[in-house]
Amino acid sequence: MKEDRFIKKLYDQICSFLSVKNISWIAFVLFVLSLIPICYLSFVNRASGDDYGYGVYTRAAWMGSHSLVEAAKAIGVTIKQYYEGWQGTWFSIAVFALQPEVFSDKAYFIVVFLMLFLWIGSTVLLFKQIFKTEIGLDKWYVFFILIVYLVISIQFIPSTKSSIFWFNGCAHYMLPYTMCLIVVWCLLRFGKQYRFRYLAGISVLMALLGGANYQAALFALISLVYIGVGNFIKHKNKKVYLLFIPFMLEMIGLVISMKAPGNKVRGGEEFGFSITKALVTVGNCFIEGGKTVINYMQTKPIVIIGLAVLFLIFLGGCKSKGKKEDTEHPVIVMLALVCLFCAMQAPELYANVEVSSGVRNMNYLVFLLAASGCLWVLAAGVADKIKMTGDVVHKGIVIPGIFLCLILLSFVKGNLKESTSWVSFEYIRSGQAADYKEQMNLQTRILVNENVKDAVIPFVNDVQGPLMSMPATDDPSAWTNTVMAQFYGKNSIVAMPRDEWEEKQGRR
Repeated sequence: MKEDRFIKKLYDQICSFLSVKNISWIAFVLFVLSLIPICYLSFVNRASGDDYGYGVYTRAAWMGSHSLVEAAKAIGVTIKQYYEGWQGTWFSIAVFALQPEVFSDKAYFIVVFLMLFLWIGSTVLLFKQIFKTEIGLDKWYVFFILIVYLVISIQFIPSTKSSIFWFNGCAHYMLPYTMCLIVVWCLLRFGKQYRFRYLAGISVLMALLGGANYQAALFALISLVYIGVGNFIKHKNKKVYLLFIPFMLEMIGLVISMKAPGNKVRGGEEFGFSITKALVTVGNCFIEGGKTVINYMQTKPIVIIGLAVLFLIFLGGCKSKGKKEDTEHPVIVMLALVCLFCAMQAPELYANVEVSSGVRNMNYLVFLLAASGCLWVLAAGVADKIKMTGDVVHKGIVIPGIFLCLILLSFVKGNLKESTSWVSFEYIRSGQAADYKEQMNLQTRILVNENVKDAVIPFVNDVQGPLMSMPATDDPSAWTNTVMAQFYGKNSIVAMPRDEWEEKQGRR
């Protein structure tokens, strides 16, 4: 009996220490530490591939005048060229033309910090609105939810290149994704206050999303319909009709994007709209969505464990409120979230062309949002059935459940080595990061030398861990060589083996 009382007292003390507040702070510290190797690589990261091609006119304008007006004109020229010759996503092209090395050869470090700020900031904004303002969870539960969600989203996103390090990929996928989160935040705020500033924000962002990637445009449109219809059914306020303004603005932007002559250059002469093909695509979206979820379960077990932790936090948060959590039409909400995720498969299935890693990133991020929403609905339903108090649920379910998840992590530790932080750390530890930085600094010194018109540079290894690297080749007519030459104002650029280059330079 004494031993039982001792064990119970000890467990109570442990649970008292492992309060939601303390666990949240521990998780926050670990999260910040995990970002260190990623941020370190920001000072190694450099422009590559498309960054040069889209930045040709803006770099020339800026270097020649240091005038924002001239740079803006150059953006217009860039949009026109690619709109007619390659793709119609006019907003993305405008952002591509502003890649940091346009303004300074040392400015590319800002990409990592900018992407993390937008990614984390938009997530915090939306989650605080949903879980704090709309649902009314305790702030420490909201904090804990945010940290766990950000960890699994940042650490296990399919491609770090197109989500954190490569400006071109980030601008076409991550920037629109963060804009979508802000649109949803504005929609929720507008549904409560109907203020002009929220309508204006929705209108501007959705107009721009009409010229971004199709997944983000679809995400915003579906979100507007979901929230707008739900708000009207609940409040019957005719001000909801004002949402037709941003809806039409995005549709106009999409039509402009889809009508671009360059789309047929990139997608082939058959590129266009077909009702039959669209209907077939809708059906296939659900099949592909199911396959994608199964693939995550097989290849990203640590993410599934992370979602299990989120479910436990949701459950504890529901019970901590001390009152019944009334989720209206839970089945409809879950089906709507499933449809949203499956809809993200549509652009790829409809186009039927090879897609970039950014598409996989969008699929993954929307999966996490939809899964989190469904888990919340389930947790709210379970919480309503449990008669225990919030404190008992924390001690008897949440803490043991989190410990169990930590134990399960030991069985999937190989998955941890695929995390963004681990890959970044290994890239640094191996010496590859320092070597790449040295090579790129040398390459830049050669290419910015105005006296050199036909540049000869040493080869750079194209296997660069989490970074995007599309190096110049020994063929001066190759695409990478050509766009780099245009960007730096050279007649030609050619690469050769490092030992030959050093010998030619008299270094050996």
